Amino acid sequence: MPAPLRVAVVAVSPLVRAGVRAALQRAGFEVTAAAATQAELAFAASQETAIDVVVLDVGGLDMQAHEGHEGWPPAVLLVGDNDEALVAQWLAEGATLLPRHAPAAQIAAAAQAAAAGLVATSRELMTQSLRVTQLSAPGRAGEPHEPLTARETEVLAQLAQGLGNKAIAEALHISTHTAKFHVAQIIAKLDASSRAHAVAKALRAGLLEGG
Repeated sequence: MPAPLRVAVVAVSPLVRAGVRAALQRAGFEVTAAAATQAELAFAASQETAIDVVVLDVGGLDMQAHEGHEGWPPAVLLVGDNDEALVAQWLAEGATLLPRHAPAAQIAAAAQAAAAGLVATSRELMTQSLRVTQLSAPGRAGEPHEPLTARETEVLAQLAQGLGNKAIAEALHISTHTAKFHVAQIIAKLDASSRAHAVAKALRAGLLEGG
């Protein structure tokens, strides 16, 4: 059997931290660190603590500190109802998100996905993200302003599967920088406000199977 996934839990609230830790342990994960802040987690990592993925409750945390830290493991972000304005932005940036009240099974599945380089979220947050992006960019989606190149079409197909830039790069045997560039081009050509919005518009325009 493969070794259990090694997870770190970061949450300002001791109750949230303990609850997430217990849920992950019940799901068969090895919780190797539990911290109140990213700084505490960085210290734990400096002690050669093995961490495959971080489950991070964003409430009360400085997310810029997390995003700016090189070498962070993949993360599952747990968001609250007050974080609605940021959900679309984080999904557009390829983050894995779940509501703070997500059941243990969803947190476990999201942690596995994040560790594998995939982007995962709940139906609730995806619907919320699409609603926000559609409100911020009203109008019907038609054909892109410029045709997508063959490579951009390939990237779009990967994007529709919820893959982040790194996973897209690995799937298409290109660099992460190149994958990021193609994603930006797709969003611009489709006149979309985020990755999720680009996929939604591509589906409606018939650029993806199921559109």
